Amino acid sequence: MLINKKLSLLCCLFVFMFTASAQAVTLEDIQQKLTTHKLLRGQFVQTKTLQMFNQPLLSAGHFLLDQQQGLLWAQVEPFPVSLVLVKDKLSQQFAGQPAEVILAKDNPMVFYFSHLFLALFKGDVAALSEQFTIKVSANEQTWQLLLTPKSAPLNKIFSGISIEGKDFIEQLQLTELNGDLSLIEFNEQQTTPLQLSDEELRAFQF
Repeated sequence: MLINKKLSLLCCLFVFMFTASAQAVTLEDIQQKLTTHKLLRGQFVQTKTLQMFNQPLLSAGHFLLDQQQGLLWAQVEPFPVSLVLVKDKLSQQFAGQPAEVILAKDNPMVFYFSHLFLALFKGDVAALSEQFTIKVSANEQTWQLLLTPKSAPLNKIFSGISIEGKDFIEQLQLTELNGDLSLIEFNEQQTTPLQLSDEELRAFQF
């Protein structure tokens, strides 16, 4: 009986310690984890569920995130589309067509949403906190951020956004007020090579 009581006490202590550890995860911890690496490369699969269609729309490709330069986003399926986002310029190119370059000063709303996506992808807590109320949750394996828009125009479009991950962001989900939902899943993420290739560097210099 005494042994059983001791085992029960140890179990309760373990649960308490684990719960306290999980609850100790903060926004700053997550941002520190996500900004540790200068470069991040990986694959993505996007599933977009639209109210007007019976079947979801699927797309897939690869990405490169450079904390200093910006984001390269290359959709491969169902058709090629490349997007390059830097501080004040955006380049978008469909297969077989010339690239279209948009400047921030010419289309500020496009850049508002483009840099919102970049902040979500980077886990830029400081930028996101200005636009969203953020709730943090965690367990022994993953963490999750639940974002609720504070004001227009975001609260006129999104009911909520969630970001989940471990060492990297593994899933990003955007839920719109009209019921449409976009789920982006990231995989095969790598932090090496540590330097941009000549081709990658040229892509940022448009």
